Amino acid sequence: MNENTRQKNLAEATASVWDAFVIVVGMLKGGTGKTTSAWFIALYYAVVLGLPTLLLDADASSQSAYDWFKVAQAEGFEIPANLVIERYPFDDLAEYIRTKRAEFGAIVVDAGGGSARLFHEAVTEANLLLVPVAPTKIERRKLVATFEEAERAAARNERGVTAHVVLVKADDRTSLPRTAKDKLLDPPGGEGIGPDRNEPFPLADTVIHSWVHYMEAFGEIPTELSEYAELVKELTAA
Repeated sequence: MNENTRQKNLAEATASVWDAFVIVVGMLKGGTGKTTSAWFIALYYAVVLGLPTLLLDADASSQSAYDWFKVAQAEGFEIPANLVIERYPFDDLAEYIRTKRAEFGAIVVDAGGGSARLFHEAVTEANLLLVPVAPTKIERRKLVATFEEAERAAARNERGVTAHVVLVKADDRTSLPRTAKDKLLDPPGGEGIGPDRNEPFPLADTVIHSWVHYMEAFGEIPTELSEYAELVKELTAA
């Protein structure tokens, strides 16, 4: 490659504009593993795929994703240079995501359970909605309300958002994961999705287990992304 060609290619690469793939990790309930999921997914896009990635903490109350970042900084962990972490728990969240699409290859939004408004705004700009849920009855009960809000937001989404439920905190030594899968794929009347609320939830095949590796990851920059790498591959496969 001669120097003129190299400079031309460099100029074209520098001038290129991204159109970020937006993943919203959200559920209208706290404590469901949203922040851990958002961090591992953001690290997959930044470290494994090498994309400029934005992790947005849109939790109006706890802002755990940003707190994770600050703790990791204070502990001396190296933050990937192409990973940006920001707090943005504000009502114009959808507009903010739109302004950031051209700057990043991926945007991961941690939409906390405390604000249906912020969840709605995030989903209006999402390419993919990921709803993490532990395999317990109390967590599954919030899925209907979450998907009802997601459906209202999807009506405003011009990109065609897809949604998936993923089981997290699963312990295969118990019957809970199997029972949860059965209930999600064959929900009792009124506890599913669709016009009559009896259709199955879009459940991901990949399961995130209750490993210490995940539970102790807060405030660190894990290099082993384990099941989250498989989850992203599954949900973004052509």
